Amino acid sequence: MKVRVHALTSGCECISNRITSPVEIIDPFTGAKTNTSGIWDTGATNSVVTKSTAATLGLKPVTRIMVNGVHGPKEVNVYHVEIILNNKEISLTTQVTECEELSCNNQDGMLIGMDIINKGDFAVTNSGGKTVMSFRVPSLQVIDFVEGINCSNPLIKAKLPSRNDPCTCGSGKKFKHCCGKDN
Repeated sequence: MKVRVHALTSGCECISNRITSPVEIIDPFTGAKTNTSGIWDTGATNSVVTKSTAATLGLKPVTRIMVNGVHGPKEVNVYHVEIILNNKEISLTTQVTECEELSCNNQDGMLIGMDIINKGDFAVTNSGGKTVMSFRVPSLQVIDFVEGINCSNPLIKAKLPSRNDPCTCGSGKKFKHCCGKDN
């Protein structure tokens, strides 16, 4: 199976304590869709959707679970959804839990947690007074700032594969005949 590499970058013209990107959320059972903003949160184990987003989509819970949040343990609904990032280039189907609203104007309908972030490479930089987040699936390389400093090398430890290197997806094919094809 050929794995394609897709990426998205989102930034702010200032230093920001909040990283967001556009998200399309789809109910895979009914096809209902909504577009919202997703907050990227490496401190969240799993992704969540707000009550208003669940209501907008008419999501039906597949189960309920106990979660431990900032206000202690609470039983919440769990939904099965499809998440579309970067203008349909990144599509992930996952289960999400329900949460209270994430913003006072309900503009943020989702919190993107580690269950999605760990599917690829994720980096945040704050260079030149601008916060920039970049996310890529699948994972292609290790970003190791310490190794880069210690070796006086570029800060990205492993180089992108060349055409004749083994493909990073683990298929056993050369990169040029797998994920590097059509790139």
